[in-house]
Amino acid sequence: MEAEKEATQKAVEALVAHYQAKARAVSRAGVAIGAFAGVLVGSIPLSPLRAAWPIPSSYGFATLLGGLVVGVLIGYVIGDPRGKLYQRMAEQARLQLQLEQRISQNDARMGQLLTALTARAAAAQRPAAPPPLAEAPPPAPVVAQQVFASHPVEPPAFGSPPPRLRTVPAAEPAPTAPPLSPPISG
Repeated sequence: MEAEKEATQKAVEALVAHYQAKARAVSRAGVAIGAFAGVLVGSIPLSPLRAAWPIPSSYGFATLLGGLVVGVLIGYVIGDPRGKLYQRMAEQARLQLQLEQRISQNDARMGQLLTALTARAAAAQRPAAPPPLAEAPPPAPVVAQQVFASHPVEPPAFGSPPPRLRTVPAAEPAPTAPPLSPPISG
């Protein structure tokens, strides 16, 4: 598991290094391409195409420098945001690795907590010592055994109506409740 984490971390670090290198390369390439294009445009008064250009060739060195500066600015304006895009991708990969590490740490902590809670719950459910058996449970009432012995239950025949319930008279009458209001004396 640790080897897998280290391999993942090294892979993400390599990806971050790749994105950072690509960001630098894209930014530099934008500036270089812009500078080259600016020098090409600025050198027109020094070339045989000067007839198509309204600027005299005596200003050729100034147009060359002006074209270089404008080209560098345009290249920087175009290349820098693209380079920052790769820097953001590198930062996102780094943050994703940190997030995965934190999640795995939290998973390990949750596993430890779950194990501890399960052990604590098992200990709470387990009685400390079994209660001593002092006496045997009392026997079933004899009255119920006598009633069922005197009235055997036979299974109904197929297609016959269901059996009717029989009532057994009570041995003692039920006690009556006292009146709710006191007697009126008058």
